[in-house]
Amino acid sequence: MFNLLVSGRGEWWETPPFTSTIDRFKEYSGAEAEAIDLARPETLRRLEEIPALLMYEVGAGGPHTRVVRHGRIRNIVRRGHELAFTFEPDPEHAFLDRSAVLRIADRLGIQQFEQHRTHWAIKDGDIPAELIATGTAERAQRTVAVVAAEYVEARREGRRREAAELAENWRIFLPRWRKHCRSCRRVSFSSRHPNYTPSLG
Repeated sequence: MFNLLVSGRGEWWETPPFTSTIDRFKEYSGAEAEAIDLARPETLRRLEEIPALLMYEVGAGGPHTRVVRHGRIRNIVRRGHELAFTFEPDPEHAFLDRSAVLRIADRLGIQQFEQHRTHWAIKDGDIPAELIATGTAERAQRTVAVVAAEYVEARREGRRREAAELAENWRIFLPRWRKHCRSCRRVSFSSRHPNYTPSLG
């Protein structure tokens, strides 16, 4: 069992405190979620014992919306119509690439529509070890080359909405790319800077 929290706000998982509305709590959840009941606050402690993925909706805008956070939810408290909590990142595999997560969406029980809906799901099963192994302790910088490769892959696999999002990423960072191109005229790729590629942040 693991938590999956999705937000449509592009900066929502960047800084605490974190909250999620109770009206979408347990949407798209599995059978194991039946044991979790807001009317019995003590059952919420179980959610602090299982892994969690904090993800942005596909199509959400922001510099880090393609990053999925992996760790544990702590200190869950109900405050009116919200659940407030803290998040403890995994020390070694805190940041996953969203494309890697969605590539095995069926295996994780993540439905197509919920990728575009803010909610808190409690999923059956475990997060595959091979997915966790792709995570990094620090958030990796995304380069123009990475965005281009992701765009080509999304187009090839028919993921139209994701391809459109990547195209928008390209437009956002186009000024930085133009600056890079001007720098290229002054840099010798064959000598000192063979791997020089601009970062998208």
